[in-house]
Amino acid sequence: MMRLALLAILVAAAAPAQDFSAAGPYADTFRVMDIPGTTETMRNSRVYYPDSSGVFPGSAAPAPIAVFGHGWQMGIDRYYSYAAHLASWGFVCVLPTISNPILDPEHDKRARLMSDAARFVGTLDTVPLDPFFGKLDREKWGFTGHSMGGSISMLAADTLQLGDTLRCAVGIACPQTTPPTHSAHILVPKLLMPGGVDNIAPWAGVRSAFWADAPPPGTFAVIGGANHGYVMDYSYFWENGGTATITRAEQQRITRRHLTAFFERYLHGDSSDWNFAYCFGDSILGHPTMDSVEVRLPTVGAGDHRQPLAAWFFSAPAVVRGRVVFSFGTRVAGPVSLAVFDATGRPVARLLDTIRSPGRHAVTWDGTDDLGGRLAPGAYFVRLGVPGFGTTRRLVVLD
Repeated sequence: MMRLALLAILVAAAAPAQDFSAAGPYADTFRVMDIPGTTETMRNSRVYYPDSSGVFPGSAAPAPIAVFGHGWQMGIDRYYSYAAHLASWGFVCVLPTISNPILDPEHDKRARLMSDAARFVGTLDTVPLDPFFGKLDREKWGFTGHSMGGSISMLAADTLQLGDTLRCAVGIACPQTTPPTHSAHILVPKLLMPGGVDNIAPWAGVRSAFWADAPPPGTFAVIGGANHGYVMDYSYFWENGGTATITRAEQQRITRRHLTAFFERYLHGDSSDWNFAYCFGDSILGHPTMDSVEVRLPTVGAGDHRQPLAAWFFSAPAVVRGRVVFSFGTRVAGPVSLAVFDATGRPVARLLDTIRSPGRHAVTWDGTDDLGGRLAPGAYFVRLGVPGFGTTRRLVVLD
């Protein structure tokens, strides 16, 4: 059975896989619009959409509507790259120019404007001769945004009763709202991505505001070494809110990767295992760019049934030379196994087979097999097994 499982992994690894951080299959373009709202007109907003030689491609229809909210005192020009990226994946992405009052943020009004923007753009699906005529999925919205934009996305999910249209919400480095959002009321699938060194929206505060009591499904994932400002296409040093240990390009790539995967799942219906890995599985739980990841899987019958993940991360080097450390976290107490297998599925080094308590654990391996000899250079696999869950990583052993 183990040999068959490893062969299946090799086949899956060889199959084409989607890079959600890279541009999608479409070119993109945009239109500038004045969008009427309940409390203000959002002038000179941008709406990005898929393009094929000046025509909305029929293969992208019906396109879901994504609304990307900007940060407090920030312009939409800080987020053009995200809107263009989502358009390349077949979304119509609205960048509404929501006002930024200094004394009273009135986030409840701004949350309403997110909904107004989605609804107005959706109506263009019914306007003859409009580029969006017959091209939109008016019943599939996704709200996202950075800082205030992410916060009002979550507040909209809490308060506006958009169960017939809002299918998911993604908050990026978003602080608590005024009035406050109640995480227990965010019923839609949600993804929270704060920065590990963000001192404008510290990750613990983001967790308390939008995740602490949130029902499944959802994922909370801290981007390691990320600050507040590098989410944006540009920022000034006083806006960065912490000294990042990763580059702006890397922080944006990580953000795009999981934002796109989440929208693909809940707006385009991508139920593949590959997508699941980036929304709830190993590719976010154990990814080296992420820290303090928490996953709440959908309940049985809610559409995304998977076995609960008892391991919240598994860190294993891809290349091994000499002594290495494997680290992992378990949510429950029980038997834990860790072993290295050769390419045929034969166990060659049994590193751990014992009972472990919940928490973080580490195992050091010196590169030897069960008989004490050095493993020959080549391709191997290391497999972690915890109660109800197992995961395998590929290793390359060098001289």
